[in-house]
Amino acid sequence: MRTLLLFFLCSPLLVLAQDLTSTTDIEIAKFWPQEPNGFSYEMNIKVPTGEVPTGGFPVSILLHGNGGNGFGMVNEFSNVLECHALVAPTGYLNSWNICSENSDAPDVEMINDLINLLQTYSNINPTKIRIIGFSNGAGLANNIFIENNNPGIDIVCAVVSHLNEPQYHSGSFFKPSSSTNPQNSFCGYDTLDTPLTTIKYLSISNINDPIIPYLGGWSNVGVPFIDAEVAAFNIALNQGYNGSQLTSGVIMGNPQITEYSYLSGNVVHIKGNAAHGTNETQIDYLKDYFSDCDTALNINNNGLNKIKVHPNPTSSSIALSGLSNQATKYSIFNMIGQKVLSGYCSAKVPHINMSVLESQVYFLKIKNITLKVIKNK
Repeated sequence: MRTLLLFFLCSPLLVLAQDLTSTTDIEIAKFWPQEPNGFSYEMNIKVPTGEVPTGGFPVSILLHGNGGNGFGMVNEFSNVLECHALVAPTGYLNSWNICSENSDAPDVEMINDLINLLQTYSNINPTKIRIIGFSNGAGLANNIFIENNNPGIDIVCAVVSHLNEPQYHSGSFFKPSSSTNPQNSFCGYDTLDTPLTTIKYLSISNINDPIIPYLGGWSNVGVPFIDAEVAAFNIALNQGYNGSQLTSGVIMGNPQITEYSYLSGNVVHIKGNAAHGTNETQIDYLKDYFSDCDTALNINNNGLNKIKVHPNPTSSSIALSGLSNQATKYSIFNMIGQKVLSGYCSAKVPHINMSVLESQVYFLKIKNITLKVIKNK
């Protein structure tokens, strides 16, 4: 087992050129008044087996909710992001320091150190560092989005916790200048900051969430929130959008979700109805947003009498018959299993445009079937 022990006081940073593995032992120790003798964040790691992709594995840093841990997050996402290296720290007192939590730990600083370290591993893509946070962890993910300026972060995803008022108020993004304190105005988030405009952002929130109010307002987690759709709009503005806020989205999937997409998908908000959790459609959307691989390419003939593709071969687009009016997700893979197209179609919108693809054999996966499609010039 390889060990990397990091102490960020006066000690130098020890970095060994090596591959990240599921047995790599990473310790990042932090010191603050609550823990003057230091606290080491436990890391749970899972790295895909098999050939390393060109450029290295993308890595997702998984941030648990209050009371959770890194082990549970790795278990939860192992079957979602199968081609990502997963790294999941466990926060001090099983929480993250946002405002009124028991923890006052320097979590953003720890994540900054972790990202810098992960970028040194030879089998990790240093330009595809992703952050996924759930609930309390989504609050930390939003802090990282606001504060971290490492250009290797390409996606931040906040699940069931959109921007709170300390993080965004008076028309600007803020970070705390020192320790957070619920007795201070905006919990001490008093320093202006501007997120990197190169980061893609995905938020997933639910209209019936009993903990984080979708429409904004006070929450029992100890901070007020802004409206989820307004939060996404303000993030889109920072990322370069110059239009009006979207007032209606695209309904898709089963269970249904509503997609609000800005900047050709660089900023997306997903509205659902899964309380303080996620449903299958939301998780499927996240997987697709992260461009994770799909290993299920075995051709399944079940249901071929229900869904048919024509024309096949095709020189441009294909039409699908046998679909319901409910929007259904599809994915198209090339011969080596890379996803090259994805989206939603239905009986109302049965066409898939394949004109941008090269001439070769592809596999269309929809529902529980996979169909061969031949693209000609």
